[in-house]
Amino acid sequence: MKKRPILAVSLFVAVLFLSAFLASCAAKSLTKAEPVQKKGKTGEETVIEKSDDKVPKWAMAPEIEIARDKGEKVIFVKVDISNKDRRAAERIAEGELRKRIAEGIKTLVDSQFKEAMSGTESSFSESFESSVVTVANKVPVVGLIVTDTYWEKIQKFTSKKESEIYYRIVKRAKMPYKNYTTARDNAWNEVLAQQKSDAEKQALQAIIEKMSQGDEE
Repeated sequence: MKKRPILAVSLFVAVLFLSAFLASCAAKSLTKAEPVQKKGKTGEETVIEKSDDKVPKWAMAPEIEIARDKGEKVIFVKVDISNKDRRAAERIAEGELRKRIAEGIKTLVDSQFKEAMSGTESSFSESFESSVVTVANKVPVVGLIVTDTYWEKIQKFTSKKESEIYYRIVKRAKMPYKNYTTARDNAWNEVLAQQKSDAEKQALQAIIEKMSQGDEE
């Protein structure tokens, strides 16, 4: 009978310890929140909460870039979205990542082809260039993975005494470069098979090989 109070006290202490531990973990996951100001200049913005102490370097990188990640060549894509609702901003950002990398792929197909085509006979230029759009549209977004997220909770003054809160979400994703080149070369090989003359086939084959050599850089 005397053991029950001791057991109850032990359980109470355990609950307090667990609560303190969880609170400590939650505090470490966010930086210290700044107080919401009551007055400010119109248009003034203050970050009152954020996911990291400092803005990460990747958040200031270009929207699209080709880089090495753990030895693998990848295409990085980044978006920066603002919205009054954080969940909405998250959804919009992830949708924009696919949209931006799809646009980046089309630009990449065009720029790589033009670079590889330098020195090719001008008589083939027009017929080959007309196929670039077709090829670009056939290169899908495959293997895109969200790798990083940074967010800020911002207070913006609409007048001296009135303000609104909104969220800034920055997300980054990556896609294996080999996924891009495989799809690109398959699309160009389809165009190659449609060429009527042997001269055109040889010229286009040389361009495709030149693009592949550039992929190894």
